[in-house]
Amino acid sequence: MKKIISSLIWLVAFGWLAGFMVSCSNSDATDTPAPIQPVSTQIVDTLNVDVILPPDVQKMWQPVINLALDNIAEAQKALPKRVFMNLRYHDENAADLDKTVYRLCFPEAGDDTCHLILGPYRSSKAEMVLVNAAIRRVPVLMPVVTSDELQRVYGEKPNTWFFTESDVTACDIILNVSSAQGLREAALFYTDDRYGNSFRNWFGYMATEYSVNVEPKHICAYGAGKDVTNLLEGIERHALENSKPSMVLMAFSTEAEYLQFIKQVLDVRKRLSINESNQSMVMYVVPDVGDIDAVHQASLPLLGLNPAPSSISGFDTSYYSLLGTNVPQGGAQVYDALMLAALGAAKRAGNPTGPDHLKIDGEEVAYRDEPFGPNLSDWMRALVADKTGEITIWNTDGLRMAFNMLSEGKNPNVRGATGKLLFDAKMHTTILQTTYWLWHTDGKGSHTPLITLSTHGENGEVATLPAWEWQKIVSQKFDEDLFVHHHLPIYEDYWALLVTPSTTWANYRHQADVMAMYQLLRRHGYDDDHIVVVCEDNLANASQNVYPGKVYVENMIENTEPENVHQGFVSDYHFSDLKMEDIRRIILGDTDGGRLPQVLHTTEISNIFIFWSGHGADGRGMCWNDGNGSQTFTGEYMRQILEELNDRDGYRRCMLAIETCFSGLIGDAIVGLPDVVAITAANKIEPSKADVHNRELGVFLSNAFARSFRKEIDKNYRIKLRDLYYQLALSTSGSHVTLYNEENYGSVYYEDARDFFPE
Repeated sequence: MKKIISSLIWLVAFGWLAGFMVSCSNSDATDTPAPIQPVSTQIVDTLNVDVILPPDVQKMWQPVINLALDNIAEAQKALPKRVFMNLRYHDENAADLDKTVYRLCFPEAGDDTCHLILGPYRSSKAEMVLVNAAIRRVPVLMPVVTSDELQRVYGEKPNTWFFTESDVTACDIILNVSSAQGLREAALFYTDDRYGNSFRNWFGYMATEYSVNVEPKHICAYGAGKDVTNLLEGIERHALENSKPSMVLMAFSTEAEYLQFIKQVLDVRKRLSINESNQSMVMYVVPDVGDIDAVHQASLPLLGLNPAPSSISGFDTSYYSLLGTNVPQGGAQVYDALMLAALGAAKRAGNPTGPDHLKIDGEEVAYRDEPFGPNLSDWMRALVADKTGEITIWNTDGLRMAFNMLSEGKNPNVRGATGKLLFDAKMHTTILQTTYWLWHTDGKGSHTPLITLSTHGENGEVATLPAWEWQKIVSQKFDEDLFVHHHLPIYEDYWALLVTPSTTWANYRHQADVMAMYQLLRRHGYDDDHIVVVCEDNLANASQNVYPGKVYVENMIENTEPENVHQGFVSDYHFSDLKMEDIRRIILGDTDGGRLPQVLHTTEISNIFIFWSGHGADGRGMCWNDGNGSQTFTGEYMRQILEELNDRDGYRRCMLAIETCFSGLIGDAIVGLPDVVAITAANKIEPSKADVHNRELGVFLSNAFARSFRKEIDKNYRIKLRDLYYQLALSTSGSHVTLYNEENYGSVYYEDARDFFPE
């Protein structure tokens, strides 16, 4: 469990002012500065920094950028070599941004080289930039891109820098604060893009951790123009009538979406006669927009959360003393990004063995593709990876000390505006600690920081792993004394149905997990004619597959090839050849006049194992496609099929293992059926998570739940269901594995997996 520590902002005043004041300038701090030019006797390393930001964000951050450039220049005045940062600005909102980014990453003859990109601002714009930059490893420094999926996937690339923890941490803090304030009901409205989906992916999980109730229908995708007044009215009315304080989190990508949503909230409150004398019981929270005036003036009181300077760095108090205003949201992250870029270039220039030789964590940096040697990002990684040197801080005096050490071939232990600059241990590019401001607006234009919040290890606080590796504290409790009276015959055969509706390369993991489950069944006693497989089987020979004929669910370790789960695999049906009702026919043994030759021929002495791997749809069920939710295989439909099978005495026992988002919807639906147990990768309000990413293939190979399930059965096929559950719960990150229908199946302390894995 992570511990949230808060402190009053006005109590953290430290005396870094003397070192800070050398950066004062007579020019207006909001103007794009005339850079300090190097003196003629200095050798200059010019860094072309291409800044990609929306114009309003550039204006918001320009004073911080000016400050960073001034301090960097001032700190190097006495050095024979210096780094000069040449900033070039690009509009993130421009219609031709993709062309601009391509030109930066693949310059034409005569173009000035882009040495690094600062930005973009929005997670929704980041992937396009990262895809282009990855090919030639152009460093991309993103102050506030917080999508958890982007951080998990691109955090493995040495050129990609994230200076704010992912939205997982924001969810953690928001639900923690809500719970601490006694709120026991919550809802989420989000934009259906990279940014909003980070909150969708983790909101239900964190709500479960903090015992906050969320109805599936209250996790809702929102876009400008969508009418959600009925949902909002239900939330407001329920809170009022039951005197239950509630929280609504809004995670939108544009100002327009916030303003239109707020208007609907105000319309609902007017309809319900909610006003200052008849106050609402619902608190509305935003995880960003800390500096967008239009939102603060929209007549709706809000709480918000923004990345901020470390509470012990002194950056905030010094900034206020100099400029008479608070550090803008993300400003400390911008400062640290520019600072590390300049110091990385200085480290390269001062390296005793030259710019082409570098070791990080004891290993020589070299690449198989051009450019083969280390680039600026690698020198930055080496800088932050080594914490053994003398500590230097962010202000001019501290930077002067850092630049001097680097010129002598020494590595400083750099502390930034955001704190200790602790990055992930693997690539050293994803920040592990972020301080946030919790702020309040009355809806009339005010914007007041209240307290600082964090989940990291400074000043007595508790350090954490990357947020997606959260160690869950909530697990199911089972009745050790449960007894279910059965009239079960001795089983004589066992059947399995393996289904994946996914057909695209991007969803590689779903088919791969089905293939791996097929191999598991074969290892544990199933004949091929007792396994019915529905799988498109188009991975092994796909054009994107750099390992032709092979499908993996594990990465190579120390040049040892993992199991090829496609070897010997047999798919009975391509998914694209079936209709949804064909799954019902297969389970019930209906060949449809011979059209479906492979079906389950089960009787009252048959045990059935059903595994499904794919996408899930919020509040509805399992997607009957690659994830667009246009058709869903619902829990109610699965229940109808199994009820009909039970009426025919078509099974002795049945286990469902469901690897989809919101898979608890299926488990919840089968409760009450005799001798059926379901174990799901997630509960009904949260997504499950992909697990093993492969850089060469560019996809996730497996899902955490399915991989852990196979591992536990291979270790001990006699494992008690209670132990199977707990092992899956411990090893499945980011969702709550849930077991359903124990009361109609039997005690999980007594029942084991041999009914479905006989040897």
